[in-house]
This record gives sequence, C-alpha cells and structure tokens, in this order.
Amino acid sequence: MKPNSIVQLASRLGLVALLLSISGAAFAQEKDSAAITEALNSARAHAALAHDDSATLESYVRSSMSWQSHARQLQVIKEHANDLLADFNTLTSLRAEGSTWQREAIDRIDPILREMADHLNRTIDHLNNNQTRFQMQPYKDYVHANLDYMERAHQTISDFVEYDAARTKADDLEKKLEIPTEESASANPTSE
Repeated sequence: MKPNSIVQLASRLGLVALLLSISGAAFAQEKDSAAITEALNSARAHAALAHDDSATLESYVRSSMSWQSHARQLQVIKEHANDLLADFNTLTSLRAEGSTWQREAIDRIDPILREMADHLNRTIDHLNNNQTRFQMQPYKDYVHANLDYMERAHQTISDFVEYDAARTKADDLEKKLEIPTEESASANPTSE
C-alpha cells in the first residue's frame, strides 16, 4: 500500500471510530420515559384482566351456561380490552419521548392489539347472530381463538415490562458496584 493510502485509510478509520463512539454514547445516554413505563404497567394489568376474563369464557363453552351468560362475559372482556386499548393509545401518544426499546415495544404491541380487538368484535358479532347455536363448534372456535389472542397480548406486554425491570435492575447494580460503562471506559482509558 502507498504511504498516502495508508494515511487516508487511517484517517477514515479514525473518523468511523469517532462516529461510532459518539453514536454509542448517545444511545447509552438515551433515557427511558417514566410515563411510558407507567402506561406499560397499566396495560399489563388490563391485559391480565382481559386474559383471565377470556379464560372464564372459555370454561363456559365446556358447561351448560346460557347464551346470556356468554354475552355478559363477553361484555366484561370488552370492558377490560377497551381499558387496554386506552392504555395503548396513551403509549402511542407518548411514543416520541420513548427510548429506542420503548418505541420498539409500542410498535410490536400495536398489531397484536389490533388483531385482538378485531377478533373480539367478531366473537361478539357471532354470538349476537347465533344465540341459539352458541354451543356449536364455530362459536367454540371463536372463544378459543379469543383466549389465544388475549394470551399473546398479555405475554408480549408482560415480556416488555419484565425487560424494563431487568434493565433498571442491571443499571442500578452497575452504579452500586461502580462498574465502568463502555463510554466511561473509552473516555478514561487506564494505563496498565
């Protein structure tokens, strides 16, 4: 390699290293939104209620409950699902202030909740249009799928809440143990 090429390559590599350290430090300094954390916790609670309500409804299809009992339980599910969707609307309105992982969480939860709400509405419509055939397999399939959607929503939201708690705990331990972060280690190299 020519000496001039080596200098240019070294210069470019230095620039790339500088840009990477700046972007790494900016990412590490990115703060989580406390409001998003709070809304995720609320969403988790409402998702748990909707999931439990759906499990109760699923038990109804194995019993001799009346169609009116099914309709009342669907209404309870709908109320908790609406609370969950209100939490999600809050999350959506706060998305811009969230950290990278919080924005990713909101983006991943969105299609799951849309599918959940659509299927719940189809389940309600099916029961309303088939009150005398609610013990038939098509309705049972709707109820079982409804439980699956609620489980998926609850699990996904719970996973993100647990991820947040784990990150917070790791950050707290890092501070307590005075473990240098990557940006502090690169800013203060120790001589050996």
